[in-house]
Amino acid sequence: MTQRRVLLALMIASIVINLAVTGCAPSASGGSQAPVPTASTSGGEIPDVISAEAVVVPYREANLGFRVGGTIQQVLVSEGDTVTAGQELAELDTRDMELAVRQAEAGLALAQAQLARTKASALPEQVALAEADVSVAAANVASAKASLQGIEASLRKAVAGPTERDIQIAQKQIELAKNQLWGAQGQRDALGGVPGQYEAAQGAAAVAETQVAIAELQLQQLLAGTPEEDLAVLKAQVTQTQSSVLIAEAQLEKARAQLALVKAGARAEDIAVAEAPVAQVEVSLTQARNALADAVLTAPFNGTVGTILLDEGELAAPQVPVLILGDVSMLRVRTLDLGEADVSHVQIGQQAVVTVDALGGKQLKGTVVRIAPSATERRGDTVYAVTLDLDVGAASGLKWGMSAFVEISLQ
Repeated sequence: MTQRRVLLALMIASIVINLAVTGCAPSASGGSQAPVPTASTSGGEIPDVISAEAVVVPYREANLGFRVGGTIQQVLVSEGDTVTAGQELAELDTRDMELAVRQAEAGLALAQAQLARTKASALPEQVALAEADVSVAAANVASAKASLQGIEASLRKAVAGPTERDIQIAQKQIELAKNQLWGAQGQRDALGGVPGQYEAAQGAAAVAETQVAIAELQLQQLLAGTPEEDLAVLKAQVTQTQSSVLIAEAQLEKARAQLALVKAGARAEDIAVAEAPVAQVEVSLTQARNALADAVLTAPFNGTVGTILLDEGELAAPQVPVLILGDVSMLRVRTLDLGEADVSHVQIGQQAVVTVDALGGKQLKGTVVRIAPSATERRGDTVYAVTLDLDVGAASGLKWGMSAFVEISLQ
């Protein structure tokens, strides 16, 4: 016997002697107590047994959820039901998904029709329409150029200032207004004693005075020249109209090129461009059909429904579990609190004793079959899940979710 075993034997003997001296007896309940676990030492000494809390789990377990989101229309199973692989478990409301499929089918038909039209030769009507577009574009160019010429002429005139002829015309306008004023005043004076007519003549004279003032102001404005802000507006209009001419010329070139393409018929590049939407809509249709198919949740393997997490009418998000399915044809246990200091001593194939309190402290044989490659956190501690197969039959009474205590032998 190694030194470690001798020390363990001495410790156990000491405990037995103490119990005998103090008169301690086994529990009156008659149930067997779980053996006291032996922890690893801080000095690096390897214990004979590593213990941990555990839970009974199915041989295979899956949290099942829809790949798409939606409202649950119907749950087809109940907790505890036995199902087979491929059996429908739940389904979503598929009205919107069915509309998406129909929309994608319509889009595919349209894209295929456009592809067929592209491959076909141009119709006479298409040629005529393209020629009309060229004519319209050419008229737009002419109109834009005419507008540009008019604005440029106005700008040149504004920059040059009034001509002698413009001044003479303005002066003549003043003379004409004054003559009209004098005539109105003479008529007013002649009707000074005629009631009713004098007031009308007086109003006409006032209007004539206003026209004289307007003519004089127009002459003053003409002699002052065009204000800088008006010149700036004209220059901006010239720039804008020049851009309009360039745009119109570009549209004309585009229309001419389109006419040439129509007359030339479909090119390989045009056909490729028309084929691309067909392929794109085909993908959309496949996605819509897949989404419709994914609205039905099916069992991936034979098993038992453990827990139903969502009910009919509730909203299911994509990949969020709706129910838990387990293969309970063979049960296992999985440790819950095996620390990082102990897991390094555990190996595949090691034997263990599994105590299940729910079965009156019944002890079962177990074998380590899997050690989690990564840690999880439990109550602030870093733990590793170790899975053990159990040597039990179908009539053992063991059930999914029962608590257990595992003692893994390191000998």
